[in-house]
Amino acid sequence: MTHSKLFYLLASTAITALFTACASKPAEINVIPQPSHMTRGKGYVHLKGDNLTTRIDTTLTNPEGYRLTADKGRVEVVGGSEAGLYYGLQTLDQLRDGTDYVPVVTIEDAPRFPWRGMHLDVSRHFFSKDFIKKYIDMLAYHRINTFHWHLTDGIGWRLEIDKYPLLTQKAAWRKVKDAKSPWLGLELSDESRRDSSDTYGGYYTKEDVREIVAYAKERHITIIPEIEMPGHSEAATFAYPEYACPTAKPGSGIYCPGREETFTFLTDILDEVIELFPDAPYIHIGGDEVGKEQWSQCPLCQQRKRTEGLKDEHELQSYFVHRIEEHLNAKGKAMIGYDEILEGGLAPNATVMSWTGFQGGIKSANAGHDVIMVPLDYVYFDHYQGQNPCEPQAWGGYNGVKRVYEFEPVRPEIAPDKVHHVIGGQANLWTESIRTPEHVEYMLLPRLAALSEALWSDTTARDWKRFERKLDRQYDRYAEQGWNYAESAFTPYITEQRFNDDGSLTIRLATELDGYPIYYTLDGTTPTDESTLYADSIVIDGPARLTALTYRNGSAVGCVLEVPYLLNKATRAAVTYATPYSPAYTGGGDSALVDNRYAFKRGDDKAWQGFEKTDMELTLDLGSVQSVSGVVLRFLQHIASTSVMLPTGVTIWTSTDGNQYKAVADWGIEPDTDSEVMIRSFDIPFGEAQDARFVRIRATNMGTLPEGHPRAGGSAWIFTDEVVVY
Repeated sequence: MTHSKLFYLLASTAITALFTACASKPAEINVIPQPSHMTRGKGYVHLKGDNLTTRIDTTLTNPEGYRLTADKGRVEVVGGSEAGLYYGLQTLDQLRDGTDYVPVVTIEDAPRFPWRGMHLDVSRHFFSKDFIKKYIDMLAYHRINTFHWHLTDGIGWRLEIDKYPLLTQKAAWRKVKDAKSPWLGLELSDESRRDSSDTYGGYYTKEDVREIVAYAKERHITIIPEIEMPGHSEAATFAYPEYACPTAKPGSGIYCPGREETFTFLTDILDEVIELFPDAPYIHIGGDEVGKEQWSQCPLCQQRKRTEGLKDEHELQSYFVHRIEEHLNAKGKAMIGYDEILEGGLAPNATVMSWTGFQGGIKSANAGHDVIMVPLDYVYFDHYQGQNPCEPQAWGGYNGVKRVYEFEPVRPEIAPDKVHHVIGGQANLWTESIRTPEHVEYMLLPRLAALSEALWSDTTARDWKRFERKLDRQYDRYAEQGWNYAESAFTPYITEQRFNDDGSLTIRLATELDGYPIYYTLDGTTPTDESTLYADSIVIDGPARLTALTYRNGSAVGCVLEVPYLLNKATRAAVTYATPYSPAYTGGGDSALVDNRYAFKRGDDKAWQGFEKTDMELTLDLGSVQSVSGVVLRFLQHIASTSVMLPTGVTIWTSTDGNQYKAVADWGIEPDTDSEVMIRSFDIPFGEAQDARFVRIRATNMGTLPEGHPRAGGSAWIFTDEVVVY
């Protein structure tokens, strides 16, 4: 590649053109990821165009490494290869930071890990060829050198295969059970389309793939394709049911290892995949979450076990994986699979991608297998990155930018002589809840910056406080590129909440990124930078609605923290339960619904109190007879991912003595079939004020999940987090 071509690519990957800056000087050095060795001198070099030299020196130890020197009026960038030069010029651009000046500096830098990966699932929702190129640009900007392209899974097969055209033509997944259920909110056509506006449909032609592969290669990114097997294959087993177990339903999603023709089908597909990705050293087969009940009931699978001397279905999966690996090895490719390929014995040359945690990777590395660490509790980017209901729908738990920055692939349990088997790490972005390119970008940024430094920089070069300061500038860079980044790290959240002896409430706030002013109000209005400035804590001694908001450079950033109904009449009331809450979802115990702690919309938020298949019925003792006018209740619903449903109705009674109760409200709740996660708040007035010491509440559970629900016939849950009495 010529240097002129390299400069063009730097511009095309959204890095500022080198000689179009203003004449000011960069305020400070803000390079992400942090270089391994950097020595700052005094002053600046004025970059004029004729005082920059670049060259390749193959004697550099790491071909992805570079050396950058700015001194005595000149700048030189030396790369160990075209890739190293590419990364050196990226660093130069960040040093300039939009100006014509480079600080006097000497940098010697190289990545810590050879595998610096980022994943994208296009099977759950399809994203256009143009967006995939933009995604690759974002990866290149952050020095990610491996794009794990998740092309098939469950309901979506996104890759054209000549020998088996029904994989894309039949649109099999559209006919999978419940695909048009009102409970899932989907109304889909029956014809397969490649229209990128239809994120449920679509696939990439072979021409598309070749174009994307070439585009990535120019940016020093290798694409690793994933073709899921033996599970997560509903679309394929619907289009070609002859490769599923004969006892399974159409679209069961699991290939039959008892059929010899199954292996012919899959190796035919893999041969076409290999042809499309000639530079990929690996093919990813997934191998995770394989339900083996079908195999245990399949006579062909049982015969295979007897023939091969396999003792159980775990060993049957291992047999399946071994056969696929043998074919890939014969074609010059290595195989990657998730943790579950360890079950029944790991294939001899397989690389393990450890996602359920670190243990699978630790075990594999110690056994001499290469490992890529992808622990979901650190680097699953489909998890929430903010603790506020304003966050767009996500999946699972909470992985903020600091959590990603703390990701360390090399674990102490790995023997020192086996550490080299940890070839790197990556983050995964699954798209069950992500339907638009803008949402993908939001989930990616700024966490990708944290991942970049975690995988590139040596442990001695990593420092969270310094990264925080650099990230402040990185947000502006994202804005300059027009990328949709998340401001979640600026959103205030509650770190401590306690009741004082005098009945007042003390609340402490924080943001994930320190150093930014937080303003708040106690009347529910949106704060401005003229509202009360948060200092150390907030003491609340009467009914209040706390709102808080962070400001950066004089403008509001992030979301508003809203905590309603603090110190209401139910606060710290004695609670007795007629129906017990689940021991798995206590919310904090008997006082959970009167402690002024509100849950986020994640189902695993510990503030939720859950009731399985039973009504929620409880009585509040307010401590004295007082005038009450109504109740506010909050409930969670998430049809697509859980069995948590809104109640069908609420009935409320009041009493002055705890013996005689009067019905004061009977509130029906219409079902909401939206599959998205939601928190619904119900303000239930009594019609007229009541004198009461006791308030009894019953929220009626749906009981059994209805037909059309993804878990039809199962037990419905009620999740609630707080009871308010006014």
